[in-house]
Amino acid sequence: MIPFRFFYAGRTPGASPPETLRYFPACSYLRPRNPVPLRSPNPKYHVRRSTLSAATPLVAIAAVIIGLASHNSLRGQPLQYSISNEFRYGIGQRFEQDQEFTKEYLENLLNTRLYVGDFTVGFRLQVDKPREYGRDTVGIKEYYAEFQRDGLRVRGGTFYNLVGRGLVFNTFESRPIGFDTQTEGVKINYESQEFSAGAYGGLLDYVDILDPSRIEPYLVRGASGEVRPIKEIALGGSFLSASGRKLYSFTRAFDSYLREAYVGANSGGFRGFFNYSDKRTPDSTIQARFGHSGYGYGMYGMVGYSNEDVGVTAEIKDYRYNLVTPDVLGINSRPTRALPFQNPPNLVPEYDKTLLARNPHAIDFSDELGFQLETLIYPTENLTVTLLGAGASRHNSWEARQLLDTSGAVVGRYYQRLNDKPLSFANMSDPKFSPYWEAYAHGEYHVNDDLSFALGLQRRDNTTYLEGRGDSSSRPIAEVYKASTAMLESIMNVGERDNLHAILELQHVYDSQKEREGNDSVTASDGKFNNVLLTLEYAHSPKWAVNTRIEWTTTDQEQGGRRIWPVLGATYRIGDAHTIGVQYGAERGGVVCTGGVCRLINPFDGFRLTIVSKL
Repeated sequence: MIPFRFFYAGRTPGASPPETLRYFPACSYLRPRNPVPLRSPNPKYHVRRSTLSAATPLVAIAAVIIGLASHNSLRGQPLQYSISNEFRYGIGQRFEQDQEFTKEYLENLLNTRLYVGDFTVGFRLQVDKPREYGRDTVGIKEYYAEFQRDGLRVRGGTFYNLVGRGLVFNTFESRPIGFDTQTEGVKINYESQEFSAGAYGGLLDYVDILDPSRIEPYLVRGASGEVRPIKEIALGGSFLSASGRKLYSFTRAFDSYLREAYVGANSGGFRGFFNYSDKRTPDSTIQARFGHSGYGYGMYGMVGYSNEDVGVTAEIKDYRYNLVTPDVLGINSRPTRALPFQNPPNLVPEYDKTLLARNPHAIDFSDELGFQLETLIYPTENLTVTLLGAGASRHNSWEARQLLDTSGAVVGRYYQRLNDKPLSFANMSDPKFSPYWEAYAHGEYHVNDDLSFALGLQRRDNTTYLEGRGDSSSRPIAEVYKASTAMLESIMNVGERDNLHAILELQHVYDSQKEREGNDSVTASDGKFNNVLLTLEYAHSPKWAVNTRIEWTTTDQEQGGRRIWPVLGATYRIGDAHTIGVQYGAERGGVVCTGGVCRLINPFDGFRLTIVSKL
């Protein structure tokens, strides 16, 4: 299974399906990353939305199709289409905490697209009941009509959207972790050589990935633009207004305003980009209640150079959209925090190998600064070397203190900031700042057309500091996770259409949460253990493939006390349109992250079936 520690997508071979959350350093478990319920201070933005029946989108789509078919300018143009269907079923035993229960899921996605001239109409009929991760859905989940001509694109219905680098607006779906920020409304874009512009607006209902019964409803409307006075320079910006609409998720309605400006340059092998954004939530009541400002900002920067022999990229992030004290950090209903559609570059490496990806750093977009450095070298035609380093921390360190009355009795507590002002560069040595760093080196060598090898070496150190409550019953503690991992991969062609793919991963871990004292019934543990994972796949392209995966650990503190997880799987292709996949065995739990959004995946032992059809 694929690993985790906080909450973009695809499942790694051998990874368990995801379970989602976003990590907040003030606690020892993952929390949903998004904010609060409310009623807009400005009544004209307070929108009430009735639930659409499944038939409503179909009626709209049918009307568009009839209109297109009868339009004079489209007569004689062929009607083209694409249809795809993905069916997933699974049943087995799953652990949550130390409790085992039977888990069954059934998911089916039918995607249809119709193309006539410059028009496209599409919809997705979705049946998730029960769903593996996320909210059960039966009906039309996606529908739209789109027109595109001469750089102009207009879309009505449901959509996802990326503005700039995502500091203000970046929506996407990741089904493996149950994350979805789809918008229902209108999107308009125009693109030319000299400039581009766009506007969008609609209703966005974010379903909490940890608690699918909790929905955060937003009304969003935004505009963006970019000018290119010369081909090497781009100047742009955007504005977004978001209203948190009152439902059961918010304590009160609110309005947030987000602005950004950026400049990009690209000349020869050099490139650069700098992006600044701010976020305002002007509600004095909220500010007084939570004791912090409704103003925050974020910055992202990148410089790079590349030629035929080398490529170098350096990136920095400084996200301080909502710097708060530890006691406020876990309040999901605060509107001042980074909103669920704010997904800027996370600068945390993502891997497609199970142990390399396990328990990654979980970013908090409200409070984090850091960097990432990457170098790509081509020493020879057959050899590629990648060197990567990343680090991050919080802006502040805190200490819990007690309030005493004149008699010395405790009447409350507060948190004192230990540094004079928020940091401008990550502190990766003091545990009070929850530091994180990792380094990775990867080499890939092609011996010939039939044989290749890859070697990866990784070191990751991640600390989450918990300040406690300032008394003897809740002392401060630093939860430390350190992992050293080696990965060896080989692909060998053993025939004209046959190949063997092997991956061996070895990992040594120190996890302070697994430390415990020994007694008569419990074995002492120093928190150190080893993991080994072997994956083998034999494929006869393009017809079939069989694979096996087995993972083993030396710790006895996994859920259910298990130490070995074997899996067998196979895929078979029927004609050119259908692929069937089956899997049976045990998958180890862990954390999976997509674009900075993470979810804990619990262990699963059972059967999975997947059928994919494309017409």
